[in-house]
Amino acid sequence: MSWLAAMALLLSVAGCGGEAEPPASSSTAGGGEGAAPRATDARDPAEPVAVLDEPIRVSLSALPRDDRRLDVSGATNLPEGSRLQLVVIREASGVSWRQRLQVGEDGNFEAGPLGPGSGLAAGRYTLQLSMSPASVQPPEVRALIGERGEHLSGDWVRESGHGLGRVIEYQVPYELSHR
Repeated sequence: MSWLAAMALLLSVAGCGGEAEPPASSSTAGGGEGAAPRATDARDPAEPVAVLDEPIRVSLSALPRDDRRLDVSGATNLPEGSRLQLVVIREASGVSWRQRLQVGEDGNFEAGPLGPGSGLAAGRYTLQLSMSPASVQPPEVRALIGERGEHLSGDWVRESGHGLGRVIEYQVPYELSHR
């Protein structure tokens, strides 16, 4: 056997160690200071990954303020930290007011005051809540809804108009009257 073939055989056998980890030295045992970070996934591969596995629920309610602007509150089962946008649209003119918000740890969210400084005119409005695409959601939200929102389900789930996956679009009518 030639010297080159012997080296190739030795290197291929040395690289077949596979799964065994080197024994921990006393300076790194227990993960103390100076321990090298492990490059392996800490999650057990047999353990299922948690995903959002129930249909999305959303509720909205609006309360007119003394200055004739709106405070809007709502609740959802979207993950805490989900980024949303609330838009109030006046049906007569199409003029809108919007605010970005996030779902709190209890599933609730609030927005307001919405409307011009002079107050909203009496009439019909649409309250529209939408979820930003998964690509701009925090990593912990993306882990539950999927990289393209594929774990979102329910009546309010739609394909993003920009090909960015699935999002939530919810809307309800609102009638504002001045007494």
